[in-house]
Amino acid sequence: MNIGLGIGCAAAAIAFLLFYRVKRKLTKLHIQLNETFQEVDAFMERRVAVHVKWAETVAAYDLEAQGILADTTVIQDRFQDMPVEEKTRLCKKLDELAERMMASAKKCPRLRTSGKYIQLHSQAEELRMNMPDACCAYNTHAEQINKEIGRFPANIAALITGFEQKELFHHPEKKSAAV
Repeated sequence: MNIGLGIGCAAAAIAFLLFYRVKRKLTKLHIQLNETFQEVDAFMERRVAVHVKWAETVAAYDLEAQGILADTTVIQDRFQDMPVEEKTRLCKKLDELAERMMASAKKCPRLRTSGKYIQLHSQAEELRMNMPDACCAYNTHAEQINKEIGRFPANIAALITGFEQKELFHHPEKKSAAV
């Protein structure tokens, strides 16, 4: 009886130590992920601000583009309160709004030749092109935490402690960088 109790206590102690190490590793990865996301978040906030200014310019020339302005303004107003998962999908929405603004410019020659439109369009395009660079570190850390959560025993520890798989920013131009 004493031997069984001793073995049971030893097994429980080993399980607890294993759980503690796995939880500590997941916490460390999660902190690194949050730090890289703060950089991406600041970059995305600049991108949203440029899109709002661009939409204001488009709406000033094309009254049919008021919906674009409303959409970008809603995004800007909600940006600080958006969860990370929604922000990972925001790039696609901004790209769709940019296409609509460019289509509006095709219909309106005065808008297309406006200096402010040209400047804001080039800023938005530059930010769009640099977005994959900004997201590479985040995606790398998200892939690491997702891979770790997918393994045993980390999957059990993640389930108990509430760690979840993270969504990646989707940019076909670049893959994740080695960190």
